[in-house]
Amino acid sequence: MSQQPDLDEGGGDDWLVSYADMMTLIACFFILMMAFANYDPAGFNKKAIELSKSFNKDKYKSSELKMKELMEEIVKHPEIVKKAKISTRDGEIVVSFSGSILFGEGEHNISPEAMSSLDVLIDIIKTKRKNYRVIIEGHSDAFEASKSAIADSAWELGAIRSAKVLSRFEYYGFETNRLAATTKGDSEPL
Repeated sequence: MSQQPDLDEGGGDDWLVSYADMMTLIACFFILMMAFANYDPAGFNKKAIELSKSFNKDKYKSSELKMKELMEEIVKHPEIVKKAKISTRDGEIVVSFSGSILFGEGEHNISPEAMSSLDVLIDIIKTKRKNYRVIIEGHSDAFEASKSAIADSAWELGAIRSAKVLSRFEYYGFETNRLAATTKGDSEPL
């Protein structure tokens, strides 16, 4: 009988040593990659913004840019510029209708002549973006309040006036949770 050579009776785990060596080398490679990596969050954010602009166009404009565009659109209309003072304050656009442009002396209803200017302003805001937060301030003075048939004080007359302007925004479809009406009464007469 011929004798067969002895075969190593190992469990076939010889590959495990090579595999462990390979995993160790891969782990070292990634540790080196992390050590040499240059993390630049500002650069990354800039690249991410540029990439989002090219894919999403106008969808992700900054709020300052949107406000600037709205301001430019408002200033283009001579009817508004002629009757109102337009400025910015703390990242907000402030449109102040001076004197008795919107309301007659002691009146609480918007004058028909001013209604068109207010409607133009509302339309501009609506076409740019309907979900802007709009805060309306009503003003008056003690003399006007004494002439009012409906209000007992300047505060009340200012509140009624701001509510009338707010109702005009509601009429044009603005969400009520995005609108606020306040009064300055006679503390800041225009």
